[in-house]
Amino acid sequence: MKARTQAGFILLEVVFATTLVAIGLFALINCLGRCIAAARTVQNYTIAETLLANECCVFRVERPADMLDQEGDFPDYPGFTWARRFEQTDTDGLWKQTISVYWRERGQPAIDSVVEYRYLPEKER
Repeated sequence: MKARTQAGFILLEVVFATTLVAIGLFALINCLGRCIAAARTVQNYTIAETLLANECCVFRVERPADMLDQEGDFPDYPGFTWARRFEQTDTDGLWKQTISVYWRERGQPAIDSVVEYRYLPEKER
């Protein structure tokens, strides 16, 4: 009888080992999915930062249309849009300019912005 119990695994041991492997694989796949989502988030924020820096450089040179609120999109980066808004300050000629880049992250809206103060004496309140 003793030789028979050592001959192989019993069904309970096989089920237990299969369960452990399944739990380990599930945890590994879950972690991999989170890592991919985090990498996508980092990639989107990197793209947004680059696009934001480019838009800030575009608005460094004054043109007549630069005194208006504006918005647009990025043809090379679908899903990313930008907006430029002005707000009055207490000082005459000084305006708060906010340039924002918008996109969707995991189904939720995401935004990255830069705030600058501009001296625009010709801009009307």
